[in-house]
Amino acid sequence: MIAEVVLVLALQAMPELGRHVEAGLKAKRAGDLETAISEFKRVVELAPGLAAAHVNLGAVYLEKKDYGNAIPWLRRALEINPDLPGAHGMLGAALLAQGYAPEAIPHLEQARADDVLGVALLESGRVREAVDKLEAALLQRPDDPDLLYYLGQAHGRLSKQVFDRLAGQSPAPARARQLLGEAQAAAGNRDAAEQHFRAALALRADLRGIHLALGELYLGAGDYEGAEREFREEARLAPGSAAAAHELGAVLLKRGRARDAVAELRRASELRPGMPETLLELGKATAATGDLASAEKLLRQVLERERASEVAESAHFQLAEIYRKLGRAADADRERKLFQELRKSRQ
Repeated sequence: MIAEVVLVLALQAMPELGRHVEAGLKAKRAGDLETAISEFKRVVELAPGLAAAHVNLGAVYLEKKDYGNAIPWLRRALEINPDLPGAHGMLGAALLAQGYAPEAIPHLEQARADDVLGVALLESGRVREAVDKLEAALLQRPDDPDLLYYLGQAHGRLSKQVFDRLAGQSPAPARARQLLGEAQAAAGNRDAAEQHFRAALALRADLRGIHLALGELYLGAGDYEGAEREFREEARLAPGSAAAAHELGAVLLKRGRARDAVAELRRASELRPGMPETLLELGKATAATGDLASAEKLLRQVLERERASEVAESAHFQLAEIYRKLGRAADADRERKLFQELRKSRQ
């Protein structure tokens, strides 16, 4: 407010100054940034002690993405008036764009710019604080691709910090072995992953999640018997785990034991109602027992929740098979066509 009053008084006292300000603003609005820079430089020459003049010039350089030239003008504006509205945010953004993240932080804090501040904190190694700021900004702009990218980066770095701290403990605790096993499994190193998982269980036999992970390893290798054994052990340790019940039901179906599969998948659905993946497997298992009407209802529930995913694609395929068995040729053709269209769109 003070800067605006000073600017108004300066314009009233110096008509030439007003002409250059007006010309600079007009050029800026028209996208003629070079002319705007020329006009605002003349304003600074006429009123070197006017903070708003320096801000206007710095703002044009910022819009031009000429951050190196924006910084000194914005710095000078804040030297003249440390409380100038908007100047801290612009200077912080310009400093960050030039890689001066630690220096940008106090200006962005002053501006309360959580989104850009989160990036500056991340680039300064203050990861935990960065996550908090980026999460807050994401609440305001949940689909912003830049925020999603930087938040993903922040979570990844925070995860690595935790991983390194856990893995660095000596002797390695069970959780470190579990984490190492998960990392090896994600990298496709099944043998190494199993070694770490077994080592974790040797230290703490009651750890949840490890038998589930082992079952996934066996499932990936086509060892359904081994997968069933591990999923059953996970279900014993954690009878309230919908994931364990789902995986056990799914592998039982693969082994041709449809009725046993239905029982486990129903339990999974009761533990976590409405999960499309569970409803899909339950529909397949129910169809395998010969109860086609119930299977159709389950698969329709899947499609109420999923429209364009791999789960939806599989549901259309299963419905086509059910309608074929029921002699409903038109319905079977419709579902087969939807399956083919969805598969093509996802390729």
